[in-house]
Amino acid sequence: MGKEQNPHIKIPRLFYDSLTNLPFTKCQVCEKDLVATNSEYMIEKVYHRNPVSGKMEIMFEYAICFQCALMFVNSYSAKSKENLQRYFTDHMQHHLTSAPHKIISTEEDIYDQLATCAITGKHVTELDEYQIVGRFKGDFIQTDEIPFMIGSGSMDEVSDLLSNETIDSMDDFTGKYLTGPPEFRDFFKSPRRRPVFI
Repeated sequence: MGKEQNPHIKIPRLFYDSLTNLPFTKCQVCEKDLVATNSEYMIEKVYHRNPVSGKMEIMFEYAICFQCALMFVNSYSAKSKENLQRYFTDHMQHHLTSAPHKIISTEEDIYDQLATCAITGKHVTELDEYQIVGRFKGDFIQTDEIPFMIGSGSMDEVSDLLSNETIDSMDDFTGKYLTGPPEFRDFFKSPRRRPVFI
């Protein structure tokens, strides 16, 4: 008998706060308690290979509730929204919804899903930078929209779709709400600008 879709998968450790090794509890923007209020939210993490040690390190990570995410997305220019919608529809729509052949029922299934770039199919071991994004509600990951990973080449393509107005909005967001090591700011400067996938 095949595996059945299970919407009640606890938050995988891959999406835990790397500083506390515990699940995120607050929205990065409004600081609402995401678990206590059983809120819907997103978590994004960006990994970068340390050129000295060769190990993957987290450059930034955050959780944001849907209300704050919507407010941020509404600050995008109409052109950027149109470009992003077309790009994701053309390149990875099959990764964003659970097709019958891609059942997510265990934490291991989620790790398998995040092992390859949703755009290029490259394995995580081939990448020096990548981002992972997932949707959550309270203590659980949402499986109706599958979490995804995008490698650095695809991140570059997404950045090229953004208008100056949208880039300014992202700069405001990252400057106000995201922190990291000194080289962290380089992620948001040309030519290495990295988008946030809210």
